[in-house]
Amino acid sequence: MRMMTLRRSFLVSILTLTLQACGNDDDVAPPAPTATATAVPTATATAVPTATPAPLDFAAVAEDFDCILDWEPVRSFRITNKLGFVGEAVDLARNPERGRQFPVGTIIQLFPGEAMVKRGETFDPDNNNWEYFELDTSVDGTTIRVRGRDDVINRFGGQCFGCHAAARDFDFICETGRGCVDLGIPREVFPDLQNADPRCSGG
Repeated sequence: MRMMTLRRSFLVSILTLTLQACGNDDDVAPPAPTATATAVPTATATAVPTATPAPLDFAAVAEDFDCILDWEPVRSFRITNKLGFVGEAVDLARNPERGRQFPVGTIIQLFPGEAMVKRGETFDPDNNNWEYFELDTSVDGTTIRVRGRDDVINRFGGQCFGCHAAARDFDFICETGRGCVDLGIPREVFPDLQNADPRCSGG
């Protein structure tokens, strides 16, 4: 009898320990919360509007017409470009291409007293944006006497635009075979007239 009582007490002790170890869900400590990564918004680049560049133009002043002998000679005329496109201008002059135009800022002179200047694309589209000049030249420099299109007359009494219009396919540059009115003087004289430019040293 005593053995049975001891055995029962032992089983009760074991059962009590087991219940205490398992317990119910309310007695179990909840798991520690884990950190959640939060996406950090990145800065979005905002496009900054750029200013529309002004159309390229070149309005010549008297000082732009300097010694004609300092400019590149191409056949009978002299050529330069006051906006830095000398290479492009000279290349087209030496290698004429139908329909191709000279860069803005180009100045072409056959004689010291007259010139044609390439303006911006909206200046005079019907005339490929050339502006013609009558010039007075001296050892002191250049004075612009007349500028424009229809009112500019060359030294032989002809209207510059009326003559150059015949060479429209070659950007209004008059040369042999392009339909322009002949000036009535031999081409051999052109270098002498250029060499006599008073703006040049010794002129």
